[in-house]
Amino acid sequence: MTQLTSQPAPSTVAPSTGLLTEMLSAGPDHGTPWLGEIRQSGIRHFQRMGLPTTSQEDWRLTNVAELAKIRFSPAASGKAAAIGADITRPWSLRSTGANEFVFINGLFSPEHSTFSASAAGVAPLAQAAANPLWRESVFAHLALPQTNGFTALNTAGFADGAFISVPADLIAEAPIHLLFISTEAPHATLAQPRVCIHVGARSQITVVHTYVSTGGQPHLTNAVVELAAESGAKVEIVKLQREAQTAWHIGQDFIKLASQATLQALSLNIGGAVVRNNVQVRLDGPYAEATLNGITLITGRQHVDNQTLLDHAFENCPSHELYKHLLGGQASGVFRGKILVRPGAQKTDSKQTSKTVLLSDDATMDSQPQLEIYADDVKCTHGSTTGPLDDEQLFYLRSRGVDAATARSLLTYAFAGDVLGRTWHGPLKGYLEELVVAELHRLHLDRTTS
Repeated sequence: MTQLTSQPAPSTVAPSTGLLTEMLSAGPDHGTPWLGEIRQSGIRHFQRMGLPTTSQEDWRLTNVAELAKIRFSPAASGKAAAIGADITRPWSLRSTGANEFVFINGLFSPEHSTFSASAAGVAPLAQAAANPLWRESVFAHLALPQTNGFTALNTAGFADGAFISVPADLIAEAPIHLLFISTEAPHATLAQPRVCIHVGARSQITVVHTYVSTGGQPHLTNAVVELAAESGAKVEIVKLQREAQTAWHIGQDFIKLASQATLQALSLNIGGAVVRNNVQVRLDGPYAEATLNGITLITGRQHVDNQTLLDHAFENCPSHELYKHLLGGQASGVFRGKILVRPGAQKTDSKQTSKTVLLSDDATMDSQPQLEIYADDVKCTHGSTTGPLDDEQLFYLRSRGVDAATARSLLTYAFAGDVLGRTWHGPLKGYLEELVVAELHRLHLDRTTS
């Protein structure tokens, strides 16, 4: 597989990684020497590359230099059994029928998880290391440690995570929910979950991965997801980033779709102080199809940077991308989406759209859709809009007796709602709609009180 991310030139690499270097060490090899070798590779690449800097074009608008100054400690496992069962209640998806796997401070907690026998095929990485399929099909095949410093750091030090292995010809009715909780600590902590997903031919599955935190102490989540979908598979993957507004979140998703595989992806960003999401999808066989959707709802001084790559490597592969942003307060957003059409990828049909509504005069957005095309029989479009709510639509609602606050609420929900309407799983769609309504209320409340 061709590496999707070009390597930074030596002059743009941070020469020092600060206090992160002090805690850089290999995680457990779980009795598998080959895993220890890959972890050592992660250490070497992190020491060589360090953290990305703003002199790199992809990181120009998101500065992570502050991370090199913070004395992080690995998130303490603690004794999960001593943590109350109700810790999961605010973020649980059990009402949707989901099989729920809970990770507290990066480690699997069976005491807080709820799943049925039908969820067989999901295992914490401590158990998956002995499974040849994990190594042979997904792990470190898509997220290479040399991709960037954050991927290298995760490869070197992840403690746990999940391996989801779906056999061929299986329709999974219940979603799989991976809930990652960072608990309150007296010091800054680092959690590095790793999720590996292999979906067999003609199978169908919905996976939700949620990131939350219970305390106000600054912490860093450095998460990596690898997903390989075989021929004819249908995969829906939803990411919910709901961490505290003192959190740093770096998320990297690496996805490969074989021929006729279908991906439906949604990223919902609500929390975090500084958030960076990288999503790279390779359409790696004829008639593979990908849809990327995103919603960002932030206020205060939050910053969310979404970077996507749709890599068309074969012919007849459609892709669709729609990212929407609602920014209040002094929040700042970044969207940089790239459609790459490789030589020979004829009949590509790809559309990319970024839309932003600024709910305050101090909110800012930088949107950079891009096309890179090396085939001549293609149909690719991109577009970007940024501005306040439509005055004509507001006037129309007000002229029919709708008060100003309600009119704004209706318009903002309509703006975000069409993205949620694309969700496949019905109960999950309902849950997401309720969540977005609550967050929009928070944004409007912040506008009226600031």
